[in-house]
Amino acid sequence: MSDLIKLLPESIANQIAAGEVVQRPSSVVKELLENSLDAGSTSVKLVFRDGGQTLLQVIDNGKGMSDTDARMCWERHATSKIRKANDLFDLHTFGFRGEALASIAAVAQVEMKTKRDEDALGTHIVIEASEVKKQEVTSMSNGTSISVKNLFYNIPVRRNFLKSISVETKYIIEEFQRVAISRPDVEMSLYNGKNEVYKLSKSSLKTRIEDILLKSKKGELLEVEESTEIVKISGFVGSPELARKTRGSQFMFVNQRFIKEPYFHHAINGAFDGLIETDHHPFYVLFLEVDPSKIDVNVHPTKTEVKFEESRPIYQIIKSVVKRSLGDYNVSPEFETTAFIPGFDKTPSPFTERSIKPPTIKTNSGYNPFISDQVKKKSETQWEKLYEPFRDEPVNVPMPEHRTENLDLRSKDKNIEIGQAFQLHTKYLVCMINNQLHIIDQKRAHERVLFEQYNAQLSASKVACQQLLFPRTLELQPADFTLLTSLIDEINQLGFDVSPFGKNTVIINGTPADIAKGEEQRLLEGILENFKRNEQALKLDKRENLARSLAKNAGIQYGTVLEQEEINQLVNDLFQCETPGFTPGGKATFVHLDSSQLTGLFE
Repeated sequence: MSDLIKLLPESIANQIAAGEVVQRPSSVVKELLENSLDAGSTSVKLVFRDGGQTLLQVIDNGKGMSDTDARMCWERHATSKIRKANDLFDLHTFGFRGEALASIAAVAQVEMKTKRDEDALGTHIVIEASEVKKQEVTSMSNGTSISVKNLFYNIPVRRNFLKSISVETKYIIEEFQRVAISRPDVEMSLYNGKNEVYKLSKSSLKTRIEDILLKSKKGELLEVEESTEIVKISGFVGSPELARKTRGSQFMFVNQRFIKEPYFHHAINGAFDGLIETDHHPFYVLFLEVDPSKIDVNVHPTKTEVKFEESRPIYQIIKSVVKRSLGDYNVSPEFETTAFIPGFDKTPSPFTERSIKPPTIKTNSGYNPFISDQVKKKSETQWEKLYEPFRDEPVNVPMPEHRTENLDLRSKDKNIEIGQAFQLHTKYLVCMINNQLHIIDQKRAHERVLFEQYNAQLSASKVACQQLLFPRTLELQPADFTLLTSLIDEINQLGFDVSPFGKNTVIINGTPADIAKGEEQRLLEGILENFKRNEQALKLDKRENLARSLAKNAGIQYGTVLEQEEINQLVNDLFQCETPGFTPGGKATFVHLDSSQLTGLFE
């Protein structure tokens, strides 16, 4: 019997390794940008087309490579970063595995030009599927230019699993942001084809963060600074106004390497406890400096997962210094810590210098116990918006079990008798339907009605649009702008009149007729936020996702007082729906009790 075990060819081994290292175009962006920074570049340019599927090009002015190194860097496990195993615990560079370039060359058509300062001519190399097609001398300036074309051209299955161009573009922009934030001392630019997305000059960290993340957001950056024997922490956290429901504005770096660490994210959330809503995430850009011998970055090929030897003390330090920064800016109450944190006892810190202050009692001199609570009109209940995210939570009131067999009632194909309805607690609608007591959630009911309405509009012709007397402009983050432009036809079909208006800006000329004046910007931003959230959590058709997102943001909110005519209209519209019993997300829109259940309540 012949031997069965064979050594795989190098090209196949590289394709297998590429499955972990090169997951999508943004993975290539990460590896190439980090290599440019490791090469000592002071200027880096990234150009991509079609979401990175047809072209990814990185041009830098780093130290370049010799003709031998230019050939060797494409071999598997070829690296200039480490020489022995112990070097893994004293890393001062992004790359070290020697797998990235070999993996990229295995699944794409690659062209590289590189030149050192001491060389008169540079080297030009062309590689396809790990095979070197050409190597020759070329005339060029100092530095390196790498072009990755037709990613996954030889692995059609992987190419088919890539998302849409807009989604892949969003991932590329996010990867660029992470690298650009980590190195504000480097000029960096990003181009989507010929369109300039970012052109960042050398600056301070705060300026770099504002240029990339805060152009269209209101809030304040609060500085974080602390040095202990275990970890040195620097960076900024955002004031509570910068918190968002979706992730994307959370950046943590250890020794300038971007990492994803849910444990430390929990520490920062704990510092914001009571300052932001429970379903929101705080804004932060934090840099941790830790002894390289006490962390392990060799956990996963993407190098975003890091093991910490002293994670628990670091957790406490992060939570404490963020809490202190919030307190120093009068965002949260001052506090004193009695927990032992290594380094604090030897390093002067405001924790030990702050004097103990006696508690103060504040009174409300305008309080009148004889004024009864009254339901306020819409214009007088702005404060209630603060509690809207919490009103979605189920009320913990003992209720008898209710039946759901009649949740598919439709007045268009059944004879339904709808009695007089009234509003309860500006949250529920109560009425008798077919001799059963129904309690309807007004927000969820309106969301169901709007969802089916918008779904129908997306399948039909464009609906009427209400033109604004004074058009409004809306500046977005580059990733959001790209997403909006990819959805602009469907958004306009829903009754909007929106068009691009310069760099990362759109102009709103009109809105659907039923949208309140002044809500245009909030509505569009909310649509994008919900669309991204649904895209991450659910695999929905683009139109259904858009209809869900608009219905979620345009629906009646809790605390809104409805006129009797509006109450009747909403109840009738709900039971005209195809699926009146549930929201698009699957939550019940109403419960009902029949006469036997009501009788049972009094037995």
